[in-house]
Amino acid sequence: MMINVLNVDGQSLTPCVLDRAWREVNRARAVWIDEQTIQLLYNPFLFRGYRKAALKRDRYTCLWCGCPGMTVDHIIPSSKGGSDLPHNLLAACMECNTKRGSRSAFSYFKEKVFSSPYRMKLFYLILKANYHRRRTAKQILRE
Repeated sequence: MMINVLNVDGQSLTPCVLDRAWREVNRARAVWIDEQTIQLLYNPFLFRGYRKAALKRDRYTCLWCGCPGMTVDHIIPSSKGGSDLPHNLLAACMECNTKRGSRSAFSYFKEKVFSSPYRMKLFYLILKANYHRRRTAKQILRE
């Protein structure tokens, strides 16, 4: 079953399958408009710019192993509430991104600490992403 998708402005986007629609709703990234339609609460096209910014910042090099990195890895996984903003993204090769999966970046970092050529930068980015997450949570609790 295909579900219609609307962007923040109400314009129609490419339809998605039912499982994907539920995943977006469960992650609080979309709401149901009716039985056949969801509306996104974010602009999906901004992610391209964030992705490019993270890859450029990291010089298209996997920070986990030093190989060319053409994918972005979420420091705090999306499945655990991590954002798509550049402070939560880092360049990774497909192999490292897949191996890490949805484990915490810090636990994967502990495995790779002696083999990573960018361990200081990785440690800094992990701390920074976790700081932003805590700060955002405190702001929400104050409101």
